[in-house]
Amino acid sequence: MNGLIRGVILEGLSTTGKTSVLSALKRVHSLSSHAERTMIALSEHYSQILHSDHGVLRSLDQNEHIQLLNQHIAYLEQLHGWIDSLGQTKPSNGIFFILERFHLNHRAAFADHTKIEALEQRLLRLNAKCVLLTLSPEAVPTRFVESRGDAWRSYVMANHPSADEACHKFVEDQERLRTCMKQSLIPAMEINTDEAAWDDYANQILKALDE
Repeated sequence: MNGLIRGVILEGLSTTGKTSVLSALKRVHSLSSHAERTMIALSEHYSQILHSDHGVLRSLDQNEHIQLLNQHIAYLEQLHGWIDSLGQTKPSNGIFFILERFHLNHRAAFADHTKIEALEQRLLRLNAKCVLLTLSPEAVPTRFVESRGDAWRSYVMANHPSADEACHKFVEDQERLRTCMKQSLIPAMEINTDEAAWDDYANQILKALDE
């Protein structure tokens, strides 16, 4: 596919700032006079493995999750195919997409990566790049355990015997995502979000996409 479509995939564990960076990307991208006028932003609510099904949390199996991701990619392909068929050449007439918690989420959850690699090939043709948002170990206790109030802290502690154990598991899971990022076919960069400088991160990402 040509340059009329491009996008970023935001990956990272809870509280690393995916939603905040997504919002900043939409805001900063809209300020550019040369930006694509069509933007598609898909939050993790529509792409993650764990879903609330009528108020009950349910994990999708591998085939269900592949099917879900396939539907989203197919839509982007169809939309791009349509504007390409119209002979559009101006970048402003192109498509900019943002996907939150997508292919690395799948790689981390399932051992068999054959099917996700096929989807990654399609994402490559859509000029997708991945950004893994991370926290330094020192920032994990404040951001992961404490940042969202008592209800969130109770949720975290319900799954771990202590705050230290929760932080240790976070660091382990984050390292797993780093490994998945290296295994993935999608070009990727890592951004540490300890400083919560969301607009700065958005500018950094958009600059990388232009390179």
